Amino acid sequence: MIDAESHTPQVPSGWRPISRVETEQFVRSLSRAFEVIGVREERGRLTLGPIDDPAELQLEFPPHVHSPKKYLFPNWEKLFHFRLDGKVLLEEERAALPRVIFGMHPCDLHAVRILDDCLFDGEADSAYQAKPEATILIGVDCDPDEHCFCSSMGTDRVADGFDLFFHRLDSRYLVQVGSEQGEQLLCRHAAKVAERDPEPPLPLQAKHRDKRLNFPVESLAPVLKQSYDEPVWQELGGRCLGCGACTLLCPSCYCFNLQDRMDLSLNSGERVRTWDSCQFDQFTRVAGRDDFRSNQADRQRHRFFRKYKYLWDQYQRTACVGCGRCSRECLANIRPVEVLNRLHDEQTRQEAVTPRAGSEYRPLLAEILSVSELTPNDKLMRLRLPESFIFRPGAFLQLSVFGLGEAPFTIASLPEHGEEVEVMVRSTGVLTRALHRLQVGDLVGVRGPYGNGFPLDDFNGKDLLLIAGGLGLVTLRSLLKTVAGQRQRFGRVVLLYGARTPQELLFFDELRNWQQQGWLDVRLAVMEPDADWSGVVGDITYLCRDLDLQPARGIAALSGPAEMYRTVHPLLFRLGFAEERVYLNLERHIKCGLGKCGKCRINDLTVCECGPIFPYSKVRHLKEAIER
Repeated sequence: MIDAESHTPQVPSGWRPISRVETEQFVRSLSRAFEVIGVREERGRLTLGPIDDPAELQLEFPPHVHSPKKYLFPNWEKLFHFRLDGKVLLEEERAALPRVIFGMHPCDLHAVRILDDCLFDGEADSAYQAKPEATILIGVDCDPDEHCFCSSMGTDRVADGFDLFFHRLDSRYLVQVGSEQGEQLLCRHAAKVAERDPEPPLPLQAKHRDKRLNFPVESLAPVLKQSYDEPVWQELGGRCLGCGACTLLCPSCYCFNLQDRMDLSLNSGERVRTWDSCQFDQFTRVAGRDDFRSNQADRQRHRFFRKYKYLWDQYQRTACVGCGRCSRECLANIRPVEVLNRLHDEQTRQEAVTPRAGSEYRPLLAEILSVSELTPNDKLMRLRLPESFIFRPGAFLQLSVFGLGEAPFTIASLPEHGEEVEVMVRSTGVLTRALHRLQVGDLVGVRGPYGNGFPLDDFNGKDLLLIAGGLGLVTLRSLLKTVAGQRQRFGRVVLLYGARTPQELLFFDELRNWQQQGWLDVRLAVMEPDADWSGVVGDITYLCRDLDLQPARGIAALSGPAEMYRTVHPLLFRLGFAEERVYLNLERHIKCGLGKCGKCRINDLTVCECGPIFPYSKVRHLKEAIER
């Protein structure tokens, strides 16, 4: 059982202060054991290369053209040497040299993960693998410019994947330890710094810029799926010069070519790997001199699909980190953010004027893939839908049992592209009892998804306080799954969860696993304990007494019965939470899903259409929603 009393979060022990002078001493010591790569100024411009003088190392610099990729996946690399003296003799290349890359922005650290995913998939690329294994990665903060859209991609901050990370703090730095190797590095090359008492971690700060997607990154793959034949590709193909700068400068592109180069004696040579680009002419020329992607429009489409759809389908992450290098250097002014927003907007307009087949009240048929019993009265159903759709945590579906009617159910699963969703059904009436009797393979009617969910972009960089009562956890489960998959986007996450009895606590094992992983602080309370219960006894307000969050950088989300709202939201305001940062789930008011039937209308709002997730500041005047 989750220990309901162990609420104190573990403060990371690896944040230690270090001055600029000490940083230079650290670099000087590193240089004796490693080749140190960093950013320095040369002839009036910033360049990435070997650091000979530690005083030249730049730790605060804007995004620039060079990517550290060239030191992990070189643009020219000898794989092996061969001789042709009567017989073929292959000579292996020497091992990779130990190296420190000092100055990795968060987006470039994310790019290394993408390279790892792609080049380690299947049979690992050993030529690549040797270099990350011999390389120390040290991150530094970044100040995005007008071309960056890293905040939209969730890559403007990073929680792991580095050995050390230098955070700017006034006139000094806080160095964060990200690995055991990083800890050893500090002990050997900056012993005084390693011995200092740790300081509290810096709060994560969102780094928004004007260039950003107008929709969630999870929607990219489905948007592109519907855009294969859009005329935008012909337009981009007409503008593109085919120079390949976008892919060659990209920190996560890795297409390459293999070729043999003979020496002048023609008795020996070497096989080399060089960067290539899907934007180059003849890149896709195959046997018989056929070129299956011979025009620039097809190449541009492939580039976007490869970046934002194909790898998302495979790894649940895009191959773009939003660094903006392609936008900065493109002579044709092809900017991914503008292209993607245009595709999304055009689809949205088309969907607005193109009705679904049949009536908007006519459900589609979904197959039940699995049924899990959570409690004697609660079942979790996984459904396969006839088509994929996009939703945010907090959205809901209408489920139909023909002959008995339909009812709304909140989506409990991760809002990812796909055709499968989970809903939880509590047996309380005729329709829900009928749903409980359905088995795997049966069909159920589905309409939706409907509703506006949690505004995840507004949650970027914030600490999250999630408060659930009873069935309210179902809605927050979708949000928790989103946070679990994108931890770098959010700060601390605390869940206060109350139920009537211990047996009615939903998704208990899942919550316990997340707490054991260290990213979720779970605090539980029940009203009617049994003999085995050792946690808090009482309503959920008991869990609010010892909160150690800072409201100024926090977001609170409430999901539960009306009586919980009446008691909890005044406590949050007394703690210092602003009204616009407290979100309420009014799902109990939803009915037809379209806001047409009138049953969800509260004063001037229709909950189905405008909600069911609202900031308190928008519904504070709705006494019917909060006080009754």
